[in-house]
Amino acid sequence: MKKAYLYIRVSTDEQAETGYSQRNQEEALRRYCIVNSITILDVIYEDHSAKSFQRPEWKKLLVMIKKNKGKSTLVLFTKWDRFSRNAGDSYQMINLLARMGAEPQAIEQPLDLSVPENKMMLAFYLASPEVENDRRALNVFHGMRRAKKEGRWMGIAPIGFRNCIDEDNRRKYIAPDKTTGPIMVWAFGELAANRFNTQEILRMVRDKGLRCSKNNFWVAIRNPVYCGKIFVPPLKDEPGQFVTGQHMPLISETLFYQCQDVLDGRKRNPNNKPKVVCDDMLPLRGFLECPQCSKLLTGSASKGRNQYYYYYHCSSQCGIRFKAELANNEFIDYLKTFVPKPGILDVCTKEIVAQFKTENHMVQKERRRLIEEMDVCNKRLSNARILRVEGELDEGDFNALKEDINAKMNSIEATLGRLSGKSREINEIIEESLNQIAEINKFYETSTLERKRNIIGSMFPEKLVFDGTRHRTARINRGVELIYLKSNKLEGKKNGTNQCFSDLSHEVIPLGFEPRTHTLKVYCSTS
Repeated sequence: MKKAYLYIRVSTDEQAETGYSQRNQEEALRRYCIVNSITILDVIYEDHSAKSFQRPEWKKLLVMIKKNKGKSTLVLFTKWDRFSRNAGDSYQMINLLARMGAEPQAIEQPLDLSVPENKMMLAFYLASPEVENDRRALNVFHGMRRAKKEGRWMGIAPIGFRNCIDEDNRRKYIAPDKTTGPIMVWAFGELAANRFNTQEILRMVRDKGLRCSKNNFWVAIRNPVYCGKIFVPPLKDEPGQFVTGQHMPLISETLFYQCQDVLDGRKRNPNNKPKVVCDDMLPLRGFLECPQCSKLLTGSASKGRNQYYYYYHCSSQCGIRFKAELANNEFIDYLKTFVPKPGILDVCTKEIVAQFKTENHMVQKERRRLIEEMDVCNKRLSNARILRVEGELDEGDFNALKEDINAKMNSIEATLGRLSGKSREINEIIEESLNQIAEINKFYETSTLERKRNIIGSMFPEKLVFDGTRHRTARINRGVELIYLKSNKLEGKKNGTNQCFSDLSHEVIPLGFEPRTHTLKVYCSTS
């Protein structure tokens, strides 16, 4: 009596759970075995695609056949497309089964493979499912490409978006997610600011509740879908292109391209700020320099019996080590010395507003120049189309010229976006900001860790040196010098540095021997 394994396959889990195909196949195979007096050894249920034989249940079947090698067995299925949809792999598998003494057979498409002419029918049965798969895949591919050209996102929504469907249950689209969308907007803003490296930003967005892998996050921050653009990849002679999406963007194009500049290394880290994240107890980590070997001090916590103790220390052999609490408190005391002199904030506000107006005038002039340049590009593209229609410009030259013009126009649009982001009403913003830094030590104490590090990095372009008792630095920011009048050079410029002698006082204290007599005055005449 013949023995057989019954192989029942569907393509997906959903078909296996809710469809009727598996039950129909099993019923037909069992009926065939009863009519032909075939003993059923086992029934194998598969829910994987037949594009290859890398299927878990099929591998188990091969193991069972190999154990019974030498015994004539059958592998029964309803049709050859249940066996495979790849003609090349099918021939190899048929030969492998033959060497193990097994014979595959489709009960609804029976073939006696010992007859040479039947191999032509076998080729047809094996090739037709593959052709059907390829045609279906090609139709899906072109349909998705057409949808992309129309600005529709195809597939699972990126991080920060969600898949939606309209009221008629016909049109699918993506929309910003209320939970993860703002987190991604924050992530792009931090990337453009270039304060932290990408790994640290990923850690922070995970702390905010975003769940994604490192690879998915890297793919997301490179995806132009966040600024409302969808990339259509090149195909044969058709070049790749960006199209405007039908979805609502999360960020502006300007912000997106600023992030790409940072990721590509075209935007430097401002003021050489260390792109690291620290513990709340170690805000000065990365800003302190070792007083002995001039290396950067790192920070760490030591676990005591009941609590953690934080330290700034050098990683070299010099052994420098300071308590973090002492260094942090001394830094706050150091900031107390930065108190603006009376009236200096009003002067700074007027000067900044005046400078901004001058800059804004230049911005508007630059915008007009870029708009004129955009018009020139549009005229060039229009002329190229006319020449293409009249036959004076071939297809290759037209595509190359179109690609160059589009690239230049995209660059101009990005620049225009950056320029249009500047606000003209800044009086209130400047006044509020200067009031905050009037008592910079209090502002620093009540700030978050991120803002504390921004304050340190913006005030001190060079590293701080803490010798165990006080902080000292080689240089402070020029703007800080002007606001707080901290520089000795500024103090020394009050007398005797004006090149216009008519502006100087006629009552000058002479530079005699030390100590100088401040009560003695010499009256000078300009006559």
